[in-house]
Amino acid sequence: MRLLLGEPGSGKTTAILQEVRRHLRAGGANFRLIVPTATMAEHLRNSLAREGLVVRGSTVTTIAGFVDSLKPAQRLASSTALTLFLRQILAEGQIRAFSALAGSPGFASALARSLEDLANAGCDSLQWAALRGLGVHSGPFSAGLQQVYERLEERLAAQSMVFRAQQLALVARDIRERGLGPVRFVYFDGFFSFTRSEIELMRALKQHADLTVALPEWTGAAPSRDALRQMGLREQRFSPVRATPETTLVAASSREREVEEVALRMLALHAGGRPWREMGVVLRSAHPYLPLFETTFARLGIPARSYFVSPLAAHPVCRFIALLIDALQSGWEWRRTAQALRSAVTLSGQEPAADLLELEVREALPGSGVKELAGRISLPPRWLPALEEMTSWNSTPAAAAEWAQRISGLASLIAPPEPGGDPAALQIFRARAAALRTMNSTLAELASLLGPEPMLLEGFWRHAQEALKETSLRVADPRREAVHLLDVHEARQWELPVVFLCGLLEGDFPRKAAPDPVLSEETRFKLRTNGVPVSNRADKQEEEAFLFRFALTRASENLVISWPTKDPEGRPTLRSFALDSIQQEPREARGLRVTPTRIVPPPPRPSLQSEPALAYVRARHRQHRPTAIESYLQCPFQFFAGKTLDLQPMPPLPHERLDFVAQGIVIHAVISDWHRGLGGLEELLERHWSRMLVQRRIPASHRVELARLLIERSLRFYEQNARVLPGWKVETERPLRLQIEGVPVAGRADRVDTSASGESIVYDFKYSGQSGIKRRLEQLEAGLTVQGGLYLAAVKGEGLEPLAFVYVGLRGDTIYEEFTQREQVESLMTQAVQAAGQSILEIASGRIAVQPADAASCRYCDFLDTCRVQSAAKAETAAD
Repeated sequence: MRLLLGEPGSGKTTAILQEVRRHLRAGGANFRLIVPTATMAEHLRNSLAREGLVVRGSTVTTIAGFVDSLKPAQRLASSTALTLFLRQILAEGQIRAFSALAGSPGFASALARSLEDLANAGCDSLQWAALRGLGVHSGPFSAGLQQVYERLEERLAAQSMVFRAQQLALVARDIRERGLGPVRFVYFDGFFSFTRSEIELMRALKQHADLTVALPEWTGAAPSRDALRQMGLREQRFSPVRATPETTLVAASSREREVEEVALRMLALHAGGRPWREMGVVLRSAHPYLPLFETTFARLGIPARSYFVSPLAAHPVCRFIALLIDALQSGWEWRRTAQALRSAVTLSGQEPAADLLELEVREALPGSGVKELAGRISLPPRWLPALEEMTSWNSTPAAAAEWAQRISGLASLIAPPEPGGDPAALQIFRARAAALRTMNSTLAELASLLGPEPMLLEGFWRHAQEALKETSLRVADPRREAVHLLDVHEARQWELPVVFLCGLLEGDFPRKAAPDPVLSEETRFKLRTNGVPVSNRADKQEEEAFLFRFALTRASENLVISWPTKDPEGRPTLRSFALDSIQQEPREARGLRVTPTRIVPPPPRPSLQSEPALAYVRARHRQHRPTAIESYLQCPFQFFAGKTLDLQPMPPLPHERLDFVAQGIVIHAVISDWHRGLGGLEELLERHWSRMLVQRRIPASHRVELARLLIERSLRFYEQNARVLPGWKVETERPLRLQIEGVPVAGRADRVDTSASGESIVYDFKYSGQSGIKRRLEQLEAGLTVQGGLYLAAVKGEGLEPLAFVYVGLRGDTIYEEFTQREQVESLMTQAVQAAGQSILEIASGRIAVQPADAASCRYCDFLDTCRVQSAAKAETAAD
């Protein structure tokens, strides 16, 4: 009977494993090695098996696995059961203290965690009531918690379920009475401390087996250590046996740069002969680093195995089912239905088909109904009957078991992927299979808890969503030659030559303990004072500090500690104070640069070069519009993509269709018809507005009405200040045309006023306010706007005398920005004709360079993701 004590890395685990090996070599199965997590147990079993030892699954296990092997009389209440029962209790509305919180997201889960804390500390509902009678806790909230606790225990008893602490107590009683059968040796390793019920289990084990327990030396283990001493376990202290690893501090400008630095170091180590399996990354939690590491490693070809668990609801298969049921409950509203369909097609590995599907649906929106959607887009053959069959689910009650079976069956709508031989594809295949198995078992358990009473889908799915969120998904990964991605708890049984410890920011690692929303610090203090050993924030902070110290011991040769100096918004961060004990200047993280493995020829000039391509460009652009020339002046590639290739952006969603372009078209049309005497402004607005809503299929909303009212108000301002000169002829949508470099340039001026003597003023309407007109003037000054100058030149070409060019801002109060001086008018015409001529020649020569004249306008470009101008700018900056 031994209690092995020592600092992390002092050889306690080595001593226990030596005894385990001795048992295995003797062919015995009369021992149990118990560790904290299933992945630790798997890791130890695999390590021993690689030594040629035959290891039974039951010999290296967790406490839960060991208890299950003894077939306890009472079932353990899962997190699904606890949260379900608590939601039902709160939904009954009889707990007044919690009535305002009953429907709050996460409140039932917080209650479940707090009640588990009380149960682990040996405090059941009776003791809670007794403590309340003694004044340890009081108030309506305390009384409400007592009522919830009592009703939860009643429901658990009705289902033959118990809290974990109660199950351990029952198992301990059974062991004392019936023994352990052939088991003669029991080892506990990898734990930081033990709960009261776990200590009682060990007390029972000690009566029938040789008990060995390993504990690290830290403050939080003191109560467990004292209890084990009182049980008679003989202390055996271990001293550190490993050399201190070489430690390097690295400061990175961002999380992305931090992850890239880790990847670069791993690539260098592997190139020098270090196997991937001898390197690991230790994180405090999955968010936000795990996705960054997974994507970066995949991009650079670094094989990685993650030991993190994720919520089952986050798996793509479960997300697809959630989207499909959401679409069903919406009456098959097309956008929601399309999201489900796209998810299914994507999961089948058909990304291009998924894009086309979304394109078709966006063009058809708005609408609802499966048959109606099938008439507008091409659905996979088996989808239409399946969705039509689901339609009745909304109104037809069924037993929970039936709902569980139906929902599990929805996964069959996804075409199974081809596993292939690629390791990454195989792992995706395994993850999907694991998700389906876990989802089916979770829904089956939920159905058993809800009973046989018929219920609507809405009720069952509400509980199912919570259950899927509460359930963790762990995916087996048999790969050995891979980098290990570990959380700090999982790293307890790992000792690797090279370890990277990332994200060392104050409050993140060590993590700042969050307050409990149910059991306050004051209540926890009073409970501890009265013999109920619940943990408090100070305990959690001490545990966090210990986790950090423990993480420093996971490397045997090299330890790299890193952190970002700026957050995602570019604000400075605060390095973890725990690093103050390491007296070393940090190194700066390097940028990731891809070096070609062979000589790469210089890139071709950014233009079309073949004669057929140039002939096509010249034929397509036999005529230009001023707005097209302005597109070229902004960026040749923008013109090429939009005008030459005629690429179209993704169709806007219904709520996005009422943009400023649509509103501008309406206000232009109304003003044009008003000047022609076709009606009053209000009458014309109603006519054009209604037509635009129908043509663009824009549903009614308060935003639509607000936009209409603003246009109506703007039109009234224009009516009061239209600036129609006596005796002048007003023409709207006036066609204008001129030849530049032998190519026609044609357009329509919004308004041209002409006097009897042949003088003309050209107006350009913009549905903009003061800031928009100011922006337009800046572009004009930069030579990016030629529309006004070309229209003036076209007017002059017709034998008229251009007197002025006027920008008219129509949004709100009418704004006039005039160019009336002769020098200004001549300059506008000259600059516009020269810029247009140069553009026409360059277009004909095939120039398509990604060269935006105004970088600030790039964010409005439909082709921003195609030209990669942002990536090019970053690369240019890095090269400098």
